[in-house]
Order: sequence, then C-alpha cells, then structure tokens
Amino acid sequence: MSLGTRSLINLDLFTDAYRVTGSTTVGAGGINAELANPNSSFLEIQGAYISRINQPGEIVAHYNLAAFRKKNINFIVLQDRRVGIPVGTQHGRSIYTRGQEIPVFLTVPSFEINGAITHTGKPNPRDILAKAVGGYLLVFSASASASLYPKIAYSGDLIMVSRDRIGLFCLDSNKS
Repeated sequence: MSLGTRSLINLDLFTDAYRVTGSTTVGAGGINAELANPNSSFLEIQGAYISRINQPGEIVAHYNLAAFRKKNINFIVLQDRRVGIPVGTQHGRSIYTRGQEIPVFLTVPSFEINGAITHTGKPNPRDILAKAVGGYLLVFSASASASLYPKIAYSGDLIMVSRDRIGLFCLDSNKS
C-alpha cells in the first residue's frame, strides 16, 4: 500500500523472547533507511500482534499501534526481499544481485539462522560483517529456528539480521 512517497510493508520482528508481527510505514529509502534513521530510536508498528518465542500460536497482546525499540531487534523476517534490499544500484543493478551466493549459519540470542548471502570478493567472515549495510546482514531464502525449541521455525525470502546481535557467524564458500 502506498502512502504518497511512503509505503506500508509487512514484517515480523524478533527479540530474545518475543515475535511481533505487523506493518510499518517506510519512505523512499525503504526499511533500511527507517532502521538507520538517527532521529528515532523506535520503529512504529501498526497492527502489532505479540507472541512468545516458545508459544508462537498464542497471541499474548494486540495493539493498533506500538513503538519498537530498534536496539532490541535481533532480526526481521520479510516475505519479499525487494522491500528489504537497500535502495540504490550500481550500473543499473542492485549490489545484491551480483557476486557469489554463500551459505551461512549464524546465531543471535534464542535463534539459529540459515540461508545465503551474496558477496563479491574473497569470503571472509569479519569483512562480511563489517560491510553489513545499515548494521543489518541480509540473509536470503532464510530460516530461523528457536535454539531451545528447534521445531519452532520461521522462514522468509529475506531475513535482516542485526549485526550487533550476532553471536556466531559461519560461512561455507565451498558450497556455493
């Protein structure tokens, strides 16, 4: 849904203990610009449904409008990668459509995430994490499993992982 130069996107936000499903309004810079906005520590969520990680089918609260503290975000699941890829291209192509696809495994508090990143150059975990756009690592065709409840899993076309929340980051350049 377009609101002038702003759009409404659907997302799932995850903290150490909660999942929040809802929508947020983003400008022309997309979700990355909203997350990197230095003028606000919060992201507004419309139609926020809140559930515990260990009880994903049970909604503990629902609010029409909620403010979500950006520093508490472990990762964001998006069903359409186009709303999560940073705006801007080089030579008419997104930087996320070039390079080699590398399988990754990483952990954040309470979750294990599997998927693939796209990277140009020599695969080096430190370099990849240092270059994460806007503080988020983009993991494509990804799934996230609760560490203590591995049968509880979420998947999306793109999972945006907060670089500051990553505990372990592994890649396998031999499987690309």
